[in-house]
Amino acid sequence: MKILYVYGMAKTKDIPITLRKMGYNVEEYAKIQDNSILNNEETEELAEYIRSHEITHLMSIHLIYNLALAALKADIKYVSVIWDAPYIKIYTPFGKLDNCWFSVFDRLDNERFQNAGIPHTLYQPLAVNKADVIAWNSKAKKRLGGSYINDICFVGSLYENNLFDERVKSMPQIIVDYFNSIFEEAAFRWDGINRVYGKTSKEMLKYMEMVSQDFRIDNRLDIEDTYLFEVIYLVRKIANIERVAVLNTLSEAYHVVLHTSSKVEEDKLGNVEVRLPVRPGEDATLVYKGSKINLNISLKGIEGGTIQRIMDVMGAGGFVLTNYCVETAELFEEDKEIVMYKTPEELFEKVEYYLQHDEEREKIAKAGYNKVVECYTYEKKLKHLIEWVEGDK
Repeated sequence: MKILYVYGMAKTKDIPITLRKMGYNVEEYAKIQDNSILNNEETEELAEYIRSHEITHLMSIHLIYNLALAALKADIKYVSVIWDAPYIKIYTPFGKLDNCWFSVFDRLDNERFQNAGIPHTLYQPLAVNKADVIAWNSKAKKRLGGSYINDICFVGSLYENNLFDERVKSMPQIIVDYFNSIFEEAAFRWDGINRVYGKTSKEMLKYMEMVSQDFRIDNRLDIEDTYLFEVIYLVRKIANIERVAVLNTLSEAYHVVLHTSSKVEEDKLGNVEVRLPVRPGEDATLVYKGSKINLNISLKGIEGGTIQRIMDVMGAGGFVLTNYCVETAELFEEDKEIVMYKTPEELFEKVEYYLQHDEEREKIAKAGYNKVVECYTYEKKLKHLIEWVEGDK
């Protein structure tokens, strides 16, 4: 087996490094590929490289159209590891190619793919690089010396530049009121029930296109326009509502730090301390391990998956307080390895409790770290993935 690993928008080297440690022959392609653009010239160039270098398997994070087609032309298998959910890019002819194999971390997304006729999908939780997290933990422990740098920390986007605010908020009030009613029903309810999908009709989208020249659903995917709209317009707006409100409310009583690339106006986050984005790896480990509470508020579109942020925080030995997710409760023992909330009241109660109970909080963080490095590593994930691809199981 000779694997060619190709980089798209995700630049992490965890997969090729781990595969080499496992004894596989891995090359890295020199040209970074655009995840969303099909370029015939680059596809032909890649297919020729595959043939001339006797590559047997192509691999990347996320589905890259050029890779799927190049692998088909060269008659080899293409393996794509999906990090995002809901991952709508798979609903294309490329996703249905028989030579394409997908590792999917959201169980409900995986079920949708299979129901849509995607031939090869495998549910797998996300993972950490065991050797790296152990080394980063050791360095962070020495730097922190048993102390903390943050009480409450959130690392992520506020989705302030969402399409709903850009294109829908200026529409007739009757439309805005309708979607506001969806936000009121869905936001701040983290019980695992999706209250967004199926709320938008085709007639409503047609009316919105009629009353606004700026609004168009440019759908080139094999999914309904209504589902596409709910994913890219509504889910991200709800994340914006929830994250801003929760951070602001917590900051009224506690010191809250936000690491983000979002451009936030000062009046939107009054008492929250906004810092620069944190780089993955050693820097992120220091932040996660050095925060008493690492807060997570997942996108509503991630219904059955445990996101990479949770794995990274736990891999850093940090304490995670996250919204409830059925799958996360299956992967980790609640209140022993991870702590979850379903309502704002429960969130605030648990913040107060765990800030006052250091020993209990640190015991949970240690147990979560042990679970991640024992069970959810790239070595185990890739071993299972390759066995599945080769065994056609």
